Amino acid sequence: MGEFNSKGTILSVAAVPQSGDPTYKKLYGLFTVPEMGGTPEMIDVTNLEDSIKRNIPGIGDTGTLDFEFYATEDETDTTTQIRDTWNILRGYQTAGTTMMWKLEYPDGEGFTWKGKCSVRRQSVGVNNAIKFTLTVGLETGLDDI
Repeated sequence: MGEFNSKGTILSVAAVPQSGDPTYKKLYGLFTVPEMGGTPEMIDVTNLEDSIKRNIPGIGDTGTLDFEFYATEDETDTTTQIRDTWNILRGYQTAGTTMMWKLEYPDGEGFTWKGKCSVRRQSVGVNNAIKFTLTVGLETGLDDI
């Protein structure tokens, strides 16, 4: 397989279902996705018989996930897409709601996880589009899709 374009990368959100699978809606305006995954911290297990330092993998740290969007407000949402991204995500933040998240890459791979979000407007200048950052704190690990 050759290289492929990032076009078609999708971040979706869903309410955490009581049972069954979540119903995800695509978020409109996404233009930057963070690194996904994390390197585990290394635990030193060197003992007095060792001639070199030895380590074993410990707990992984994915940190928080920062996604960047172009701000849209008062857009008409559809049955499969949230176009009013700023207001909807700000509502999740204000309510402190844990949501399901799904990131899909154009090659069909990606991740799902649960977490709460916060949003913040980015700085602006003359002749700039309004942007915001969506930060998602993980409450579960990243599961492959």
